Amino acid sequence: MNRIPFLENFDYLKLDFILITLFLVLSFCGLLILASASVHFSHSLYGDPAAVFNRQFFYFILGIFGLLVLFLIPLSFWSKYDRVLITLGFLLLLLVFVPGIGVEVNGANRWIRFAGIGLQPSEVMKFLSILYVSCYSVRRIKDIQTHWLGFFRPALIIVSIISVILIQPDLGSSAVIFVSVLGVLFVAGVKIRQFLIVAILGLIGISLMIIFVPWRWERIISFVDPWSNPWGSGYQLTLSLMSIGRGDWFGVGFGQGLMKMGYLPDAHTDFIFAVIVEETGILGGLLIISLLFGLSFRVFSIGRDSLIRKNFFGFYFSYGVALLLGLHTFINVGVACGLLPTKGLTLPLISAGGTNLIIVCLMMGIILRVDYENKNSMPLPHFKRRAHF
Repeated sequence: MNRIPFLENFDYLKLDFILITLFLVLSFCGLLILASASVHFSHSLYGDPAAVFNRQFFYFILGIFGLLVLFLIPLSFWSKYDRVLITLGFLLLLLVFVPGIGVEVNGANRWIRFAGIGLQPSEVMKFLSILYVSCYSVRRIKDIQTHWLGFFRPALIIVSIISVILIQPDLGSSAVIFVSVLGVLFVAGVKIRQFLIVAILGLIGISLMIIFVPWRWERIISFVDPWSNPWGSGYQLTLSLMSIGRGDWFGVGFGQGLMKMGYLPDAHTDFIFAVIVEETGILGGLLIISLLFGLSFRVFSIGRDSLIRKNFFGFYFSYGVALLLGLHTFINVGVACGLLPTKGLTLPLISAGGTNLIIVCLMMGIILRVDYENKNSMPLPHFKRRAHF
């Protein structure tokens, strides 16, 4: 019988059990929360209260399988095929505009459907953009740190990707990709002048996209004062705030929420945090936020260890993923609490959305691989002090 060499030498004790525990706790909490938040929507749309939960659970199983597969792949693989992967991801973005493949929902072309399976390419590009820029930074580290051209090449590719996503339109995903990639390039050592110029141009571009698009500007106005038009532009936010207000400290009880019963739009996706607070209280909401940021900080820690061990791909990729997870959490919670305008970003591992769930699982697979290879590398030298003062 043929044996897999990797599994023969595999040391389970070198896995990061803190990261695995945070990931699994958040995943199972997310499934339970979604089962409650999606009951009314699932019954009204599919005639089955558990339809959305069943689909999310199926995607979770696929995500776990993908996590295991990517964990088995050596990190050297990604530097060979990152350009191929980013090209395929860009083609997926273009497919959303192809009739018969792309699916339009609420005036947005963000999804493709093939053989009955839906996919959101912008979510895939969040993962592939960080992967590509991380690999590029390893290959061209000197160019990035010394020449404009070294910084301009990946920037041009990412701007092209963001431009296509903006056409769909999806300003939230575009902003998250922009900030995550810019963060990777920053830790790679790009000159501060180049970093500031691109950051300022990006902020100006996002501001123009808001000011000159009426419905986006309306969102900003409603965010500032949602109660001025509670039955129009401020409807979602006012219902979200009322849902959070009903929760108080300890909530009305799991499964007993009212706003998810057809009152609060997108209760199982963009505004699921409001349902969490309504049913489990402020303490329950703080627990979920703590777990999500704990996951992000654990990934940051793995990235820091990668830098110490000179695993630069692991360093760049880990920081990009941690920044992505942190941004998603911050924006989603900020929107639900009325601190930020509506962006349509999911709460990682909690909100309904198969593509996002699978992508997070895939990123966790690579992060676990980064940590495993770090622990299998040469041990760091440690010298005892001979003199004490």
